[in-house]
Amino acid sequence: MDIELLAKKMREHALRIEAEQEQIDLSERKRRQEQLDALKKLYFNAGRWAGGARDRLAKQCFEKITHAD
Repeated sequence: MDIELLAKKMREHALRIEAEQEQIDLSERKRRQEQLDALKKLYFNAGRWAGGARDRLAKQCFEKITHAD
């Protein structure tokens, strides 16, 4: 096999792998950010309950945190 052709194929393969990995990394970062945002919202609303707010959402969030294992 021609060494130039082999090098070209290997380079193209490496670029495809890199592009796929970047796509996976982006989706993973997005998923983690969504989880973090949900956790922040939970703590915020639980803190409102602890601070005196008496709405249903604040109570539910407070109960989730206090009953978490």
